Amino acid sequence: MTPALATLHLSSVEGKLCARTELRLPPVASLLKGLNGEEVLAKLSLIYRQCGEAQRWAAVSLIEETQGVRPKAVTHAARDQALALEWLTEHSWQLWRIAHEVLPPCQERLTLLTRWRQALTEHRDALCALRHLPGAAVSPVALCSLKEWVGEWDRWVWQPLLAEVERQNWNALFFTPAAIHRHESGPASRTGQHSPRLSHRLTALWVEMWQAAEALCYPGSLTGTDGQTEPVSPGRIPAARGTLTHQCQWLGDRVDHYQIQIPTQDTLTAIAQSLDDMPMPDMDNWKTGLGVWILAHAPCLEVAIVDVTEATHA
Repeated sequence: MTPALATLHLSSVEGKLCARTELRLPPVASLLKGLNGEEVLAKLSLIYRQCGEAQRWAAVSLIEETQGVRPKAVTHAARDQALALEWLTEHSWQLWRIAHEVLPPCQERLTLLTRWRQALTEHRDALCALRHLPGAAVSPVALCSLKEWVGEWDRWVWQPLLAEVERQNWNALFFTPAAIHRHESGPASRTGQHSPRLSHRLTALWVEMWQAAEALCYPGSLTGTDGQTEPVSPGRIPAARGTLTHQCQWLGDRVDHYQIQIPTQDTLTAIAQSLDDMPMPDMDNWKTGLGVWILAHAPCLEVAIVDVTEATHA
């Protein structure tokens, strides 16, 4: 199966950066053509591994629409709860990973990650496995709050990370103009940022992380009518990393043409347009800052950076 690959080509011309992107995605249309709904759901987990909860919800919502099935309120709440857990997992991992990239080794931070992963696994195992069965009637589950972890995260990840970004002066270097940022749909957009700098993007991840932790205990509060994001509609789900869109044309109960638009497509465009024509940074650590800035966008693919002095990855 063709892997999804994202590349940022970066070079310097007359003292200014030139940036362009390359995005290679799996041939979803050919991979899913002719499949029924059950087969689509099974195949999706092999195509996209990031934001799997959102991917399955997007697909099952299209299946239910074509079958004339309206999801029950309790089922929506169960799916919402699982999506909140995915937000929490994705955002916490992104923040921890960024901290791990730029901060000195810290045993307390490593221990925190191990214990945190165990807590998330226990929550995930408690969810009803049938929540993505079309027409299912499943209920959310009672989960203990994870808000009690905020103090440890603040001490070992969040505050040290903010201090390091400030010390390195990366905020002055990397930002997204409002005219470019308006095309994004990820955490920085949902939290109302207009021309986000690096610290703004990190703050968006932090804020949504703990909003998701709260939503776990109030199923439906993430994507409901009065939720924290736009309501779910068939094929359109507010995934952790941005709005995920599925579209399908059916022939009977079989797929004729299936399309998936992942939020990284717009994110990559925003990254390249923000960097293009920027003066070549006059600091030794700018490439490390670039990698952190890209990670702070929360792309759902690894972004390879090429054509810089030393190849690196974000």
